[in-house]
Amino acid sequence: MNAPPPLALAGFLQLLLVVASAATSRIAYLTTATDNGRGSPVLVVQGAGPRPELPPDAVPRGQKQPTTLDNLVHNLTEQNWYGALAPLANEEERTGHVAPGYPWLLAQLTRIDDAPDALVRWLQCVLGALTAGCLFLFTRRAFNSEVVALLAGLLAAVHPFWIINTAELNDGVLTTFLLTAALMLGVRGAQSGGAFTSLLFGLSLAGLAMMRAALLPFGVVGLLWYLYQCKHVRYGWFNAILAFLGFANGLAPWAVRNWSAFEEPVPIVTSAYLHLWIGNNPQATGAPMDEAALRKSLPPERLAELLAETNQAKRYARLGQDVLQEATRDPAATIAHRWQAGMKFLVGANWFAEQRMSRDLHDPPDHETTPPPDWLVPYVEVWLQGSLLALVLLGWLGWRWSHAWQKNARLATLAFLWVPLAYLLSHAEDLSGPRLPWDAVLICYSAYALACLAPQVAGSAEAE
Repeated sequence: MNAPPPLALAGFLQLLLVVASAATSRIAYLTTATDNGRGSPVLVVQGAGPRPELPPDAVPRGQKQPTTLDNLVHNLTEQNWYGALAPLANEEERTGHVAPGYPWLLAQLTRIDDAPDALVRWLQCVLGALTAGCLFLFTRRAFNSEVVALLAGLLAAVHPFWIINTAELNDGVLTTFLLTAALMLGVRGAQSGGAFTSLLFGLSLAGLAMMRAALLPFGVVGLLWYLYQCKHVRYGWFNAILAFLGFANGLAPWAVRNWSAFEEPVPIVTSAYLHLWIGNNPQATGAPMDEAALRKSLPPERLAELLAETNQAKRYARLGQDVLQEATRDPAATIAHRWQAGMKFLVGANWFAEQRMSRDLHDPPDHETTPPPDWLVPYVEVWLQGSLLALVLLGWLGWRWSHAWQKNARLATLAFLWVPLAYLLSHAEDLSGPRLPWDAVLICYSAYALACLAPQVAGSAEAE
């Protein structure tokens, strides 16, 4: 694989411009929309996640049911126990239905600071700026063009979904950063080798899977791609071993914990078949289901059988039979559900109900929120929907013009195909949470399409 020349002064200044622009936009948003990170934002593009139906006496009067993330962080902090009220369970249990990365991080920060919200938001601001820098460095190598790299970095710096997501206490920012870091490290290692780069690449893929189990398929495929590319670099066998060890050692402790908890091999989460059932049952819409709707989707005798199973991994694994039977019984509906999941992965289920890609937490109030600036509110949906439309159209053109399967950009193509796979087979969410990391690939191809307006850039993805 041909590598670009080392980063010269001009390229370094471009990188600084990209990182500074991304940091400035996120700092400005946190300052004006969250009271310097201390207040909760009104606007969200990812959302707070599912809310387990805890007993009324477990919720303080006047407050809403806590989210699953709140439940996990509280139990980790107070009892050092990864447990929660999981779907199809009547009480809190030792769980593995949610990837542990983000809850564990929040629990550690909570031990440092009793009210870590501002700390988390400012850390996400730093990660958001680094994400733009990683995308600049990846695109420079993948498309062999500093023009494309600068455009990709600036698009990442001002991407409205990522800016708004910076203020949310959810895994979108960290997952996106890990994906862009894996892309950057993967293409660098495939072009130039390097033991440390290879180890970091394997660890970044493991961290990505630990943050979101839905991205484990991309982690496996990306690792296999890297192992194959290592044959083209010096000491490639050693680099391949380090990449594999980084990936395996990053996942091994959690796999051992799951074996101890459920007496079954569970790579990341126990809930793979649960999500397949949510996306393929007769009442499926391509969106998530709350606990009441999930229980209603099962026949009473089947529900009673599942509730009686105390081993969470075995309970959810039994739903695999139901998924297979439903697909066999009505294959046309199964395909229709895949279309529903695909469209809602792209725009979010909320868009089909309200034609909005963000959610306003003013009514009803989730908690005390900080009002956004008056000038921002009327334009939020214009920016969100307009930017996504532009990225989809330009991304398709960039995909077509860049010869995406050439060696330098092939890792981006693998991410484009494999990141959404788990959501397409199961279900999306109410807002854009599943799609946020995938936007990084759209930004890369959109930058290439814009750069192709200059004739000398077109066709430069891989030099002869």
